Amino acid sequence: MLLELKNEGRHPAGRQIVTQIQDLIQEGHLNPGECLPSTRRLGEQLGLHRSTIANAYQELWALGWLELRPGTLPRVRRRGALKTAATPLTGQFPWAERMVVPPPEPMPVPNPAETPVSFNTLGMDPRLMPVEPLARSLKAVLRREGAQLLDYGDPQGLQTFRECLSHRMAQHGITASPEEILVTHGAQQALDLALAGLTRPGDAILVESPTYNQMLKLLALRRVRPLAIPTGATGLDLAALEALIQKEKPALLYTMPSFQNPTGRSLTQAQREGLLALCEQYALPILEDGFEEEMTYFGRPVLPLKSMDRSGLVLYSGTFSKVLFPGLRVGWLVGSRACVETLATVRRAVDLGTPPLLQAALEDFIRKGHFDQHLARLHRAFRRRMTACLAALRRELDPEQVRWEAPLGGYLVWLKVEGLPTSLDLEEALLAHGIQVRSGNRFFIESQEGGPYLRLSISNLDETDIARGIARLGAGLRALKAAHALTL
Repeated sequence: MLLELKNEGRHPAGRQIVTQIQDLIQEGHLNPGECLPSTRRLGEQLGLHRSTIANAYQELWALGWLELRPGTLPRVRRRGALKTAATPLTGQFPWAERMVVPPPEPMPVPNPAETPVSFNTLGMDPRLMPVEPLARSLKAVLRREGAQLLDYGDPQGLQTFRECLSHRMAQHGITASPEEILVTHGAQQALDLALAGLTRPGDAILVESPTYNQMLKLLALRRVRPLAIPTGATGLDLAALEALIQKEKPALLYTMPSFQNPTGRSLTQAQREGLLALCEQYALPILEDGFEEEMTYFGRPVLPLKSMDRSGLVLYSGTFSKVLFPGLRVGWLVGSRACVETLATVRRAVDLGTPPLLQAALEDFIRKGHFDQHLARLHRAFRRRMTACLAALRRELDPEQVRWEAPLGGYLVWLKVEGLPTSLDLEEALLAHGIQVRSGNRFFIESQEGGPYLRLSISNLDETDIARGIARLGAGLRALKAAHALTL
């Protein structure tokens, strides 16, 4: 295999290798099943470090050109031939029939006669966003660095921004160098990259029950099998978890130790230590979702699992979406250098990186102290809001009909409603009473047993809205229970 590299600054050697091997395959000079040189041999031929060759091979694998298996040479992948339709296409192409993803779930339509109070949204309240300081940071970095920030950046993330994130992680007990951090388009891309790099179709993935509903959708798209870990007020059932590990040999465990979505629960220090020890015993990687890590405002915060990780077992996902600006779509992954470098290669195959301008502006915003000031303001605001929410729940709801747990922070309260059928669509039923909620069945792998659940989010509501909404919730549940009693 003959490759010719040119010394051109805008065309790195790795990119040239990828392009030239693609051309050789497309032109028929490399045939399906044919072996390529080892990374060491090709590196010696081209005068390059073998890691450059390995990264190029990894990218070709991610793009579907090569097969990579441990202990064997890379092989040209056999790509499926294009099949000709038996009959010509007439009319519009039937996209709805061909899509492999399910259609979006229909949302209940509000009663136009009354504006509902919405406990649905889980994102930063626009009234609390520090827009002006961010605008000043954007102007400052543009003046200082100009067009450099409007070019393509490092797909792993701006070096100085990763240094800033490294410092932030240290405040949560996590020691991570900039090389161990990958900047992403929000936490959702971080989770998807972890799945892309660590799972194959058919693999089993352990998730809490209930769990983040968007993660369940990601698992379905990646064609991996979610397995429910029983959870409760005392955290994960470690005995049940160990039995699942032994039986199913899962590829990964996904968990939200702090302010879990949808329950709002947080694992104690002892529970975290037990979970980490068990996963270390079975060498089971952990994907830790720290989506609200900054939002402890009752009591002292418990450090992330990653802060206790001494074996590089934990891959930590962070985001600014839930505490700052959701629309910026800036998140990150923290893991061992080998893991992060591999995921960066996967990321390069589908996405050229998070905009450098946004990273530079956020770095400036954080270094000037605006982020810490914003967090202090958030803690004061949501301490008042959550206190108002819990007081309203005690005032408006019958404790024999509805049960809940007081969270240590975050935006969520999880309700279990007794005395109503699990088949009842609470979202639609309560909308008629002027309130929007998230039904609990969205967060389970399968329909739950023991009564319907509700998730309330107070992230976009002030104390007045919360009190009005909980009053409507109480009235609505009482009406539904009375109607149900009449049908028995």
